[in-house]
Amino acid sequence: MPDSERLQETRAFFGPRAATWDERFPNDSPKFAAALQHLQLQHGSVAVDVGCGTGRALPHLQRSVGPGGFVIGLDVAPGMCVRARECGWVILGDAGRLPLPTAACDAVFAAGLLNHLPDPPLGLAEFARVTRPGARLALFHPIGRSALA
Repeated sequence: MPDSERLQETRAFFGPRAATWDERFPNDSPKFAAALQHLQLQHGSVAVDVGCGTGRALPHLQRSVGPGGFVIGLDVAPGMCVRARECGWVILGDAGRLPLPTAACDAVFAAGLLNHLPDPPLGLAEFARVTRPGARLALFHPIGRSALA
């Protein structure tokens, strides 16, 4: 499937679900906290949440980087971005073509994203491009199969 079709399919799937997404998966905070421990963010760091959805991880990230840090949320679905903007600074964008400069971030956070990438190796390469040397990635799926079923 061409990238443009995959992009439209992803937007069509997540757009209508934005309004009720948080109700379906309300208990992700402990998993986000565990991932943030792995990132070992310092105050003043720059972090990006790729595939931020409704922005549930953005406040956690912002607390980790402190008032001198900066957190960017990015999602491909406009409806998700609208909801996420209530939680922080969010941009509409594609994980395979991040609209960020090279070596701009101290950390990439991506919860539940990898299985939605049309080309995971390309996505991972893009994450590496936007991170500084020594940066960390937190790539995980917070929702178990039983919850999805």
